[in-house]
Amino acid sequence: MALSSVFLTSSSLLCAPQTPNRPLLGAQRPHSALSQTMSSSMMMLPHGQARGKSQSQPLKSTNRRSSFGKVKAMATPDPEARRYRKNVEVFSREHLVDSLARDIIRLSQICIEERGSFSFAIADTTSVQFLSKLVSSEMITSIDWARWKFFWVEEEVVMGGYDLKRRFLPNELLHPLVYNEFLNKVRKPGPYVVSIDYELIAKQEAADRYEAILRNMVVEGKLASSSIGFPKFDLMLLGMEADARVGSLIPDHPVLNERERWVTHVQYKDEKPRLTLTPPVINSSSNIAMVVSGLGYANAVYSSLMDGADNRLLPAKVISPEEGNVFWYLDKDAASRIFKEELHIDQRRF
Repeated sequence: MALSSVFLTSSSLLCAPQTPNRPLLGAQRPHSALSQTMSSSMMMLPHGQARGKSQSQPLKSTNRRSSFGKVKAMATPDPEARRYRKNVEVFSREHLVDSLARDIIRLSQICIEERGSFSFAIADTTSVQFLSKLVSSEMITSIDWARWKFFWVEEEVVMGGYDLKRRFLPNELLHPLVYNEFLNKVRKPGPYVVSIDYELIAKQEAADRYEAILRNMVVEGKLASSSIGFPKFDLMLLGMEADARVGSLIPDHPVLNERERWVTHVQYKDEKPRLTLTPPVINSSSNIAMVVSGLGYANAVYSSLMDGADNRLLPAKVISPEEGNVFWYLDKDAASRIFKEELHIDQRRF
């Protein structure tokens, strides 16, 4: 079943815990109108319709989960059997976007109800295309936008004389897709967007400044932390490129072995350098949604999900949170090679 089918009670949800003995965002949390109308047992969608069996449920799923983030224990420790423990859900393209939006709304509602805020990190270009449903007339009023905190998983480093003018442009102009398709359409007051200082002279300086922002937010109690001190986001939304890149994490790149830094820079061939959150930060998230759509990504999905299918060190294989969960949202095209290998997927119809 999809995430939406297990977003039922706050006790079953993995929201990042509030930092002990620290006031969240330094303010008393009033109950919002949104929170007051929530039911502890179901999500109320627009027009007062309760969430039930609907078109947003998956066509196929690798696991039947009784509660969010909990997969039924395997009866055997056999390594071959463990490859079927991945939370993979397959939809039509339209229903993928719908299901993801409903799941994000429910997760945000529960986190806001429990802690007063919702921390959400996205990869710039690979995941924003799946957020359009959140700002549709059907769903936009179901979200308490002012309690969202919005972070970048990756970020282009703007530097050098040829980019001198761009260095002084506001965040909105450097992320036109995210803003035009998503952030500019949300209700005001909108989410708090964590920006990066663009007046930089070096790639590592850019990474250091973004890391400093995150560290300060953790210290001040504005962002939760994992048991080992890394920032802990309620939800991280990631996409995948046809070459198996995830965000700015590149197959076989040394950054995949990073264990200490929170933010670093990477460069791929002739592309401009980018900042990226490191694997230990990504793996500290409470929930990670890997969202992939399109036939051109089927090989990358297959290589990432199937053991032994690719000898490279792939980003998706490094993403494995110890204190959270990874959920794959695939459309039928992206999952087409997995079907051919007859994974243990339960067939279900709407």
